[in-house]
Amino acid sequence: MQAFPASFLLLFLEVALGGLFALAATPFQELSRGFYKSTGGVLFVVGALGFVGKVDLYRKMVPSAPPGATVELLLYAAFIVCFALYLYSLWGERVVFRARLFTLSLFTGLLALVVSAREFYQAPFPSVEALVYPASFLFSALLLGGVTVGMLIGHWYLIDTGQTIEPFVRIFRFFFAALLAQTIFFVLLPALLYFFGAPETVGRLSDVWQSHSVLLVARLLTTQVGSLVLSFMIWRTLKIPHTMAATGLFYIAMLGVFVGEILGRQILALTFLPF
Repeated sequence: MQAFPASFLLLFLEVALGGLFALAATPFQELSRGFYKSTGGVLFVVGALGFVGKVDLYRKMVPSAPPGATVELLLYAAFIVCFALYLYSLWGERVVFRARLFTLSLFTGLLALVVSAREFYQAPFPSVEALVYPASFLFSALLLGGVTVGMLIGHWYLIDTGQTIEPFVRIFRFFFAALLAQTIFFVLLPALLYFFGAPETVGRLSDVWQSHSVLLVARLLTTQVGSLVLSFMIWRTLKIPHTMAATGLFYIAMLGVFVGEILGRQILALTFLPF
């Protein structure tokens, strides 16, 4: 398996899926449909690019593609189709149809993410790895989606100047909750893998600290520490409220989160550990 391309392409699915979860946290009755069209369109393009990349990667790997590659691609394709139909439904008035497509998009994307995680660990299915790896990828997806939608909703306030501050506050809370959850998860992760992981996983834990400690520290400082500081600044700015300044801070937070997650994908490619 081509480790870095596979781990890097995972980022695209995480942004698209996490963005949908972030949209689910917004008050649908308060934001105009134009926001969901534009934001959903951006997330769909990111997800579609990742799918195209996955197809091309596995095509080049045949017949040595991972055993679950076909299932992963089918689920990823189902996610993209449901997402596309959801976007299409935003131009109509079939509310129930739209809600079902939104739910199906979340469900198929989540399944695709879980199957994707299976590529990166060798432990049997009833193991701590079978829980830890999908959980790590889901926390990354929620954080990536939250910071992306937070930046995009800030731009929406430049278009809809009469919008209340509540939708922006909700997205900020989603972003902060995802950041806090991922930080706590990373604190617990080494102990979970060391005490309950397979022998191969335990061996990789010592390798990541001995050979890739700079990458790991940079990843944690960039995403966890930097974003926690910025989240405090965003919250203080929203209390004024000053949406333009909050949007600028979300830009910086997005840069930190994306850089940190890319470093995490490099660690995943080098050690197959979900940091």
